[in-house]
Amino acid sequence: MKKIIYIIVLLGFISSYGQTKKGFDLSFESSNSSSSVQDKNFYLLTAIQKDKGVRELLENDLVLKTIYNKQQQEIETKLDSCKDKLSCLINGYEFKEKEVRSIEDELQLLMKDKKELQDFVKNNLRPSGKYENFKNHTDTELLLKAWQVCAKGMNRIMKVYGLGEAPQYAKIDSVSYDVHSEFYKGSVFMWSDLLHNKKPKANTLFFQESLDFSLSLLYMNHRDEVDRYEPLDEKENKKAIAHLKQVNFNAFDYASILILGNGPENYQDRLSAIGKLNLQLGVLEYEAKKAPLIIVSGGHAHPFRATYCEAIEMKKELMNVYHIPEENILIDPFARHTTTNLRNASRLMVTYQMPVDKKSIVITNVSHSDYVGNPNFNARCLEELGYLPAIILKRLNSTALEFLPNMESLHQNPIDPLDP
Repeated sequence: MKKIIYIIVLLGFISSYGQTKKGFDLSFESSNSSSSVQDKNFYLLTAIQKDKGVRELLENDLVLKTIYNKQQQEIETKLDSCKDKLSCLINGYEFKEKEVRSIEDELQLLMKDKKELQDFVKNNLRPSGKYENFKNHTDTELLLKAWQVCAKGMNRIMKVYGLGEAPQYAKIDSVSYDVHSEFYKGSVFMWSDLLHNKKPKANTLFFQESLDFSLSLLYMNHRDEVDRYEPLDEKENKKAIAHLKQVNFNAFDYASILILGNGPENYQDRLSAIGKLNLQLGVLEYEAKKAPLIIVSGGHAHPFRATYCEAIEMKKELMNVYHIPEENILIDPFARHTTTNLRNASRLMVTYQMPVDKKSIVITNVSHSDYVGNPNFNARCLEELGYLPAIILKRLNSTALEFLPNMESLHQNPIDPLDP
């Protein structure tokens, strides 16, 4: 069965992989918003906030307004009655299954005759690529699925960073505090009181209280990794982006060399021994003029709440030790797992208008490369992301594989809010 699913996904990819950035509107970036943590996790919700017509439509809808008011009353009650029970308080912010369905039903009704909402999906959500995994669905279905993803993402943040439930990768992604401590429980209650009673409300959108509370939990836990180094195109990647306009990709066999990280498991080392090995392996391919630039990928992942960003340190090493010009290095400082190494690199290639129909090389040590080239890695991507971030092609040697980026890599994944 898994083999059949993989073949279907692969065929779907092959039919569309030649599409370039021209098919997407990627201009809606975090620099236009107060929080790229929100934008990167909940594009739909930010887009609603920014579209005056859609925002007013949803604020004034009687069904959605009732849901909002009911939640307001519930939070008010729980702030008074829950005392120090976090699960009681957080339950007031979570979207229950019945509420999610009610919101879906109302959005579906509105999509039938509200042109502003129809245009919003057609001219914003769909071309943004942020829900690219739903591209084959109707506009109404795409909107509903985007909402489901956002609701699930907010609930997930509340469970992990409010209640202390284990995330998928508990060793590096967990809550920062002891959720049973009086300090943390008191902090959450005081933050809830601040948000609910003291901060002026910018709007009365049905998701606003839960969204603000979820983002505050990430902020309280210092989990802003996805916001650090943004906007990349104006900071760490600025010189490389400018240089890309002058690159003749036809003069090279490959579009890029992606070097995967291998984070240190201590707080002193900036790079691990294997991480340094990976860099040297990538430099050998670069010096052989296989591709015009290197992409390094790795965030603040290892160890838990790592001090150093691996991609930043990899870039420094390439420049200082191997004397590779900064203009020939792109960084992805967000990836926390091998799945998102490939996904985030693919995103960079699409966003920066590199030729996505031209193969690239992914470089890492022997054991890691064996894993990336194994069908189990594809199965993991489908399970965790819902799609293949890249198509792994021919093996060049024991540490190098060819790959093609997948457009579906633009799809957001707020279930992993530190690297969505």
